[in-house]
Amino acid sequence: MVIKLIKYLLLVGALLVQACATSDINQSQQIENSDSVNLEGTNVEIPNRQTSDPILRARILADMLFEASLAFDDNRLLLPAGDNAYDRYREVLSFAPDNQVALKGVEDIVDRYVMMAIQAIEIGQFDDAEDYLDRAVSINPGKENIVEARRVLEIEQSVSREYFPLDPQELAVQSLVIMSQLGSIGELVRNYDATFLITARSDAEARWIYQIMREAVGGYRLRGNITLGTQPAIQINIPQA
Repeated sequence: MVIKLIKYLLLVGALLVQACATSDINQSQQIENSDSVNLEGTNVEIPNRQTSDPILRARILADMLFEASLAFDDNRLLLPAGDNAYDRYREVLSFAPDNQVALKGVEDIVDRYVMMAIQAIEIGQFDDAEDYLDRAVSINPGKENIVEARRVLEIEQSVSREYFPLDPQELAVQSLVIMSQLGSIGELVRNYDATFLITARSDAEARWIYQIMREAVGGYRLRGNITLGTQPAIQINIPQA
């Protein structure tokens, strides 16, 4: 909460400084462009155009940017409709098209979706990865990291996969049966130069599984990832020739 408050105050401060400078310029222009009436009388100065209050405008923009930042931090990127970071940043840009905070915020949303897609690819959740990339494309279709992530997704989708469920009770006691199974899986990974995904109930359990697989293949470098879940298993990703 303190960090968010500091972020808001910095936004307000920066925009108010800009607004004050704009206000001085506008006042100077109003004096230079004003019309004189009643030349024989009191010589009243009447501005020939109205300008909005730049300081009030800066406060409004700061509030909008802060709301956008909160939505981004809460991962409300494109949803729900009307209450997400993208809509908030676009609202700012409708008032101030060159606002650098909002422009960067929009790009940060794209990068967040690409990062989420890559994470989904790593654990084999390809439908989710496709959805994240589609959302990124809807914002900035030509961004290079989207193209690269989609290339990785296409490669991973062409990989053959084998699944090996692991007995939770055997894992709990670290039995010779489960150790033999893990050794065989490690050898399979080595023989096919494959990658793998370990699903375990805890970090300690995942590390033990990986250790037994590694010991079975000697100096071969195993390449894989770990995720937590209720049903222990190993997914082997076998590249196609």
